Amino acid sequence: MKIISGKLIFASLIFLLIISFVVNNFFNNNVSFSEKDKQKFTSTNRDKIIGVEIRQQNQNGDNFLIVADTLEEVESKENNVILENSLTTINQRGIITKIFAGKALITNDYNDFSFSNKVKITKKTRKFILKTQTLTGSFGKGNYHTKDDVDIISGNTIIKGKGLIIKKNGEYIKIRGKAILRMLLSQKNAY
Repeated sequence: MKIISGKLIFASLIFLLIISFVVNNFFNNNVSFSEKDKQKFTSTNRDKIIGVEIRQQNQNGDNFLIVADTLEEVESKENNVILENSLTTINQRGIITKIFAGKALITNDYNDFSFSNKVKITKKTRKFILKTQTLTGSFGKGNYHTKDDVDIISGNTIIKGKGLIIKKNGEYIKIRGKAILRMLLSQKNAY
């Protein structure tokens, strides 16, 4: 009968230790790859598109042109879209409206919006400019609101106030809090 030497036992233990590290490392890498694959196919997957230009026409014949630095679409039941540095041009039977927002979030199947980071809305034919920090509302109903400071120029009238409520695309406008109204003799001074 042969006696097993101490060197052989030590070498076999080292060998088993190395094999266990390799096997453990291999299984851990496979688990992390499967988690990454799961993240790619979840409903919160976000792909950012750089340099976006979207043209669209609705049932009423209104034309939309959206130009943005980035577009990020969040796949969910509501189809949320996040735009950065966006300029939206809306042509409603010759009346052109331009909306600039540093960040725009469009939700609820493209019916609701939330603009932020220096919002500016202009209608040149009606000589209308609205400037505020944020604006939230609904495209379909035409209702918008903000609690931030508002600067409105409409023709030869300048209105500054704290907060704003607009209903039915401007049929009803209410300035919250204290408002300052200035009427100018010349329209050149308003801009």
